[in-house]
Amino acid sequence: MVVPQAEPGQVYAVGENADGSFTLTAVNATEVVNLKCRLAKEDGFTVVVPGQPVNEPAIKELLADFP
Repeated sequence: MVVPQAEPGQVYAVGENADGSFTLTAVNATEVVNLKCRLAKEDGFTVVVPGQPVNEPAIKELLADFP
């Protein structure tokens, strides 16, 4: 979908209406985090390997913001 008025980095929420049409609502985006990772083969599977360590305090911090 192309939104001519959209600016780079602008975020929209999409709502579906009863008649099948859609409504776009501009959302204030929070700070964009550039996460780095790589793909690797492990035991025959392609997996995502994070570029930063994943530890219990980091998980707890992320889950604290989860609704």
